[in-house]
Amino acid sequence: MNKNSIRICCSSFLIPSSVFWQPLGKYGSLDFGEYGDWPQALMTPDKRPLIWILFLSDLLNDDGDKETLNALLHPLAQRLKNNDEPVIVAWSSWKSTSPIQDARVLSPWRCLSRELEDKLYELATQYPALHLLNLDQALIKTGVATIFDNRNYYAARCRLSRQGLTQTATLLASIMERIISPAKKVLVLDCDNTLWGGVIGEVGLKGIVLGGDGTGKIYAQLQNAALEWARKGILLALISKNNEDDVWQVFEQHPGMVLKRSDIIAYAINWQEKADNIIQLAEHLGLGLDSFVFVDDNPLEREKMRSRNPKTTTLELPDDITRWPELLASTDLFAKFYVTADDAKKNQQYRNRAEFVEAIQHSNNPTSFLKSIQLQPGILPLDQGTLARAEQLCAKTNQFNLRLQRYNGAELEQLSTESNSLTFIVTLKDKFGDHGMVGLSVARVRGSAAVLDTFLLSCRVLGRHLEAWMLNYIRERLLDKGCRWLIGQYCPGERNQMAENFLPSHGLVPITEKTVLDTPELLEVLSLLSPTGTQYCAELSKLTIPYLDLFTYADSNID
Repeated sequence: MNKNSIRICCSSFLIPSSVFWQPLGKYGSLDFGEYGDWPQALMTPDKRPLIWILFLSDLLNDDGDKETLNALLHPLAQRLKNNDEPVIVAWSSWKSTSPIQDARVLSPWRCLSRELEDKLYELATQYPALHLLNLDQALIKTGVATIFDNRNYYAARCRLSRQGLTQTATLLASIMERIISPAKKVLVLDCDNTLWGGVIGEVGLKGIVLGGDGTGKIYAQLQNAALEWARKGILLALISKNNEDDVWQVFEQHPGMVLKRSDIIAYAINWQEKADNIIQLAEHLGLGLDSFVFVDDNPLEREKMRSRNPKTTTLELPDDITRWPELLASTDLFAKFYVTADDAKKNQQYRNRAEFVEAIQHSNNPTSFLKSIQLQPGILPLDQGTLARAEQLCAKTNQFNLRLQRYNGAELEQLSTESNSLTFIVTLKDKFGDHGMVGLSVARVRGSAAVLDTFLLSCRVLGRHLEAWMLNYIRERLLDKGCRWLIGQYCPGERNQMAENFLPSHGLVPITEKTVLDTPELLEVLSLLSPTGTQYCAELSKLTIPYLDLFTYADSNID
């Protein structure tokens, strides 16, 4: 995605010079163009993210029909067809009408607004680059009288008030943030006065406040919000200064508990500093601290966490605890554009990982152990069934990711259709369970050479040498295509140091000036790589890859 500039167009005037757009400005310079130029903006083939803010009443009357609506959306459909840069459409179909008009049957305007929403979401299913924001729904809590401003409209053709502009910019910024950055993965919860009222070590099981009506219901609703995130693949963890037996007694015996012990994927219940404990949890789960969100009622603990672990997001809780459940339920921190089938299995997959790590650490012979667990890798094509997971892997995989390429869904779909590329998803099963879709590879062929454009593996299956099997699969398929050379590159990032030695330890050698002079057919492929990073190559027929004897089971569903 081009992060230098964002094109913004609207059916109304947006007061582009105002400070209200600052929340969105952090993602690039804002180009508002000219008033009313939204058709030209949609049809101009520039490679920038585009935001289209649409007020239906600016463009259609009550007597508008489906054909008129189709004509209105045609430039958008053409843009999506020909351009894979992100597009955000934020729309409002609000109109001041009498509620009596919809008391028995939907008015023509309501029918038109529903048709607009249906058509937009139909486009979103076809084009991964499209993201939608229903302003009427998103701004409902603030209220029409606060968001819209008739004075601005009649004076400057601007539908929104100052607050409406600010909140619209903030909402658009939240979508832009998710386009370029993955959602958080782990929700870390305190226990006393966070999951329940009171200190279990002081008041005992019968003394804590939880369940029923009143304050107890607030804590139960907070747990419900946490459980809903867990159902969408967010990992739940506990960090509590407490006696461990006391905490599990509440989980197992209190009738008001919504969360169960089985919902907790990791925990640190002791008297050590929470800022230290979260580091241990991150190592245990194989995740970076920037994947964690910390929730604690104690302002001092929150400040300690921010000071010691600034990469961890510490949720600021208001003094009014009645707001806590809604705050947790509606946070953007864990929200994703879609939840894949793989997300729903995530809790079990990370439990499997924890069991694997513990088992291999206690094994006297790691090689024999890995052979015994019946590693069964598989290959899936990149298609509509796997595209969403591939996009997630690109966005979220940091530790084992050679080049840190961040392709969106539209870009991956384009790569998968290229005749001179080898693109696939890797799956894995073993005695610890079905780990799902855990790897992604894109190899691009140019003449007799190919480059590893993308090569990444989820942290939850590291330690099994699946990356060696992936590399060998690529070697075999490229040889079938008549390739002679394989080029790889390691681009250092903040967290992918563990991938630094993968290529040289698996048979590839650094590319030197002499290598290029002796092998001119590499030049075209090398042009596809970043100028930064270390480049390696290998002659495919002579490439010897270790650890392949670990994999006696495999299946494939790709040509």
